[in-house]
Amino acid sequence: MSRDDLHIRPVADHELDIVASRAVDAYGEYAARMSPDAWSSFAVDIANVRGRLVNADILVAERDGEIVGSVTRYPEWRGAQSGAVAVRLLAVPPEERGSGIGTALMEEIIERAREDGKSRVTFTVTPDMTSAKELCERLGFVREPSLDHMPAPGVHTQGYSLEL
Repeated sequence: MSRDDLHIRPVADHELDIVASRAVDAYGEYAARMSPDAWSSFAVDIANVRGRLVNADILVAERDGEIVGSVTRYPEWRGAQSGAVAVRLLAVPPEERGSGIGTALMEEIIERAREDGKSRVTFTVTPDMTSAKELCERLGFVREPSLDHMPAPGVHTQGYSLEL
């Protein structure tokens, strides 16, 4: 698949439930590695796309009229610090991983951050999200423990940042 096959754009209001469902499905593989309570809290956080729109943008990757990935961009997120954009919940279904969707979404985030005059992009992942960590490192992100946090009870994330 080439990036030309993808269209990266803001989510439309009528797609919010689709994005929520597909994002929870994309993260579903991690449920078995968490306690039931931690997964339940995390799944609610992942599905809360409407709540994130209060202070974030959600971008989707569309291919052939179907949403095949999404990402949340916080232009002024509490953990990102001044001059930074924070990224959360990069969601690409397991069967689509390795096809360039995550890279295309992250490159779009980075480009928008540059256009907005930001000095860095931050991103958090759980320790077992190997493909997301590899993607970060390929794009030049470095580990930044000061960004580690808990998005839901029992869910620990590790921070990464990219200086622009």
